[in-house]
Amino acid sequence: MAKSKKAKEDYEHTDLGIGGQYKTWFLDYASYVILERAVPAIEDGLKPVQRRILHAMKEMDDGRFNKVANIIGQSMQYHPHGDASIGDALVNMGQKDLLVETQGNWGDVRTGDEAAAARYIEARLSKFALEVAFNAKTTDWALSYDGRKMNP
Repeated sequence: MAKSKKAKEDYEHTDLGIGGQYKTWFLDYASYVILERAVPAIEDGLKPVQRRILHAMKEMDDGRFNKVANIIGQSMQYHPHGDASIGDALVNMGQKDLLVETQGNWGDVRTGDEAAAARYIEARLSKFALEVAFNAKTTDWALSYDGRKMNP
């Protein structure tokens, strides 16, 4: 009897059990989301989704406007979290009028008006983005989420 009680105590101290593992995994995931996806990087002020959108736009850049729906599709090669998150991030960047030049109804943050559907609005990189954000001296590159492509 004493042996089995000792074995049970040792087990409880070395293994968290299923509930403890979920608690640990949840905290690890929550930390990852906050630090790696939700908070802009201190180096450039961009979230990963924003950086990936800009890279996709650079790949598509020919000086003309592109439909936002096409930009979203191109960005999905680098950002595996769905078209809605990409579209929302792109509209947010477009409304700030710094890195993305817009055409069409992009909504208005002051009145709460939403942007038109992605198939109706267009965007291209601003001159500032082309000169500063894609300067080889300031941009670090890494493998995409699946390791197939390089992205900033």
